[in-house]
Amino acid sequence: MRITLELSHRKRTVTLPINNSHLISSLIYNIVDKSSSDYAERLHEQGYRLQNRAFKLFTFSPLYPGNHHKWVMHENGTMSTAEALLHVTVSSPKNEFIEHLVIGLLQEPLVLVGNQRFKVETVRKLDSPDLSDNMPFIMLSPLVCTTKRELEQYPQYLFPGDSEFERVLLENLLRKYQVLHGREFACTSEQFSFSIDHAYVERMNGKIQKLITLKEGRSDETKIKGTLAPFRLQAPRELIEVGYECGFGEKNSQGFGMVKLDTTHPTDDVKDGHPANREISDL
Repeated sequence: MRITLELSHRKRTVTLPINNSHLISSLIYNIVDKSSSDYAERLHEQGYRLQNRAFKLFTFSPLYPGNHHKWVMHENGTMSTAEALLHVTVSSPKNEFIEHLVIGLLQEPLVLVGNQRFKVETVRKLDSPDLSDNMPFIMLSPLVCTTKRELEQYPQYLFPGDSEFERVLLENLLRKYQVLHGREFACTSEQFSFSIDHAYVERMNGKIQKLITLKEGRSDETKIKGTLAPFRLQAPRELIEVGYECGFGEKNSQGFGMVKLDTTHPTDDVKDGHPANREISDL
């Protein structure tokens, strides 16, 4: 399920760090905490576990200004907008997560993103799209894949075209499916194909890798590498649904791996949810 939060502010302009995904993640946990502090703490500290791995099973989009406007970027690492409304979309297949998120907003519609105060004006549920086993997607946030080889201290980032990329991406989806449904799902490498939009890569002169800094300027600052480009995925529909709702790849709860359907593709009769489709509440 996906919901879009519409945020308002009363300033002439609002300014945020360009690297702000950790602020959005903190916002989400703080909202959930207002509904159930026990669930928020369990989700943050433990997540949904599969053996020695933990999955949070949610992801979120970047924060967008209204009216399809773009942020104004500044050389000091901040960005600003004069738009009075902003929106962010949160996605999760876990009903309890979505319920706590909505209840938390109903209890306290005033929220903080960093040190900026907003009011949540509306919460809208998006219609679920019709997914098949062959889907074109646009990445809203970078897709992150890593592998850690024996005797290596740090994980190695993987990108489309790397020999292990598809295997790691598939294994990640299979684990999420097992966490969600309590059973394994059978899918071979022959049933799984990830293809990047090469025309887009050419237009971008090959510059589709993104470096995102989490908690910039702090002692626990972390830099994450990912891919940001349209792609097509051929895989069992069940796994595509997992990726669409939870996020593809790793670090979804930190704002990575969220996609939307590429509805501009001329050969695909698909319908993606739109924020105005179904309103849950006006706050």
